[in-house]
Amino acid sequence: MAAKERGLSMTGFLFTTVVIVVVALVAFRVGPSYIEYFTVQKALDQTMTEVQNPTVADIRRSMDRRLSADYVDSVRSSDVLVGREGNQIVATLSWQKVLHMIGNASILLEFEVRSTRG
Repeated sequence: MAAKERGLSMTGFLFTTVVIVVVALVAFRVGPSYIEYFTVQKALDQTMTEVQNPTVADIRRSMDRRLSADYVDSVRSSDVLVGREGNQIVATLSWQKVLHMIGNASILLEFEVRSTRG
């Protein structure tokens, strides 16, 4: 009596490998954009907490220093929108990033960072 074989067939192995490679390619392509997003969020939060009596010019000047120190290319300090909501000062940054993948396939990432100070 022959024992029943168990394991992964060649077709199953190739399919699994292709799926893993595609997921890895997307992760390697998208990862730096999310790292940049968290860097911008941190810079905006630090700016809003550290600037005393913030004006639009003060916020943009502080953001410019922080963004250039962290090598952020997607946004500029002039992109910061500053406004009031009640008694709070609100600073917002939003941007899009298009990542070319293969052929005419791309990934569109939309980011928005918001920080408030009361």
